Amino acid sequence: MLNDVGADLEFDHWSSKMAYSPWDVWTRMRGRCPVARTESHGGYYVLTRYDDVFAAALNPGLFSSDGDGLGVAVPPQPIRPLYPLELDPPQHTAYRALLNPRLNPRVVAAMEPWVRDIAREMIAEFPATGVFDVAGKFTLPMPKRVAYQVLGFPEDIRDEVTLRIDQVSTNIGDRNGEAGPRLLDLLVGVIAGRRASERRDDLLDSVVFGEVNGAPLDDAQVLAMLILLLFGGLGTTSGALACMFQWLGDHPDDRARLQARPDLHDRAVDEFVRWASPVAHLGRTAVTDTRLHGCPMAAGSRVVLAYGSANRDETQFDHPDEVIVDRHPNRHLAFGVGPHRCVGSHLARLQMKVTLQELLAGMPPFRVHDHGQIRWVHGETRLIGRLLLEVGYER
Repeated sequence: MLNDVGADLEFDHWSSKMAYSPWDVWTRMRGRCPVARTESHGGYYVLTRYDDVFAAALNPGLFSSDGDGLGVAVPPQPIRPLYPLELDPPQHTAYRALLNPRLNPRVVAAMEPWVRDIAREMIAEFPATGVFDVAGKFTLPMPKRVAYQVLGFPEDIRDEVTLRIDQVSTNIGDRNGEAGPRLLDLLVGVIAGRRASERRDDLLDSVVFGEVNGAPLDDAQVLAMLILLLFGGLGTTSGALACMFQWLGDHPDDRARLQARPDLHDRAVDEFVRWASPVAHLGRTAVTDTRLHGCPMAAGSRVVLAYGSANRDETQFDHPDEVIVDRHPNRHLAFGVGPHRCVGSHLARLQMKVTLQELLAGMPPFRVHDHGQIRWVHGETRLIGRLLLEVGYER
């Protein structure tokens, strides 16, 4: 039974429970123990209410992303800090300035033609009838193609880099096993190859030859930034895309409404992102002794911000467990908030909107074939590894 203040519980954000069905856990914690304590992964506190997560994310002076080198992953990643995610302002601001020009709204908007071409080409390959895995055919590979193109990443090692990232992001043991070191070797080779090449007009070049406060980045800093960009670009958008397909497969009325109302597409995309919340948990470190809802947290304590729970908070969102395609306002936290708001959010939104438009235009009616075969991948990002859709079915 949960107590009112600082209850100890068996909570593990890496568990299969939190991948497949976290909502009842989050609901109970929000209502009865908004600040909980778990001994998993060395022990940490969990903030579950919207207002608390929002305030903590905006207060790096109290809840640090650096955390004396521990970073935002619980347990910590072996490579850290991941610039700029695991830095606090003002250091964070200087590193973020390297990325912003390549991912701002104007630049991302100019990417729409080729992003749309990718989505249209891949959706055209869906079968006209029968059952297929939309995760394998689209929601997993599509964001990878986009991210690698934005980065200017070498084509010959993309498949293996993807494999190694999947391994280390879904299995803690793989970080220090074969996958982690192999991933680092591959990326070190990419950096060396780019340094030896002529300058190019892409995101990878901006990082490899970047300067912060007048000093060039060293190889370790470039490696850390590259890891962050890959982890962010290859998983989170996949999670939101799959949830969009799942909801529309289960709710043909919403699909029909969105077909008839293109003016709702932007709101629908934001709502799918809120509902999916691929980055459901992210860590901080308490800088000083503090107390929240009567629960004391000592300086140095690890604290997990449950963004997924905040985005289902019934005090902020009517019918939070449903997708309301015209929800407005929608102050969700799926992209984070404050200085650490996702630098790739505009690119993620573009991929979501283009995909929505292309599936509405070119995909026959579909439904989820078998909910029992949906496979969630548990790790630092909640995403669907298998989602079987049936097209051309008899109504």
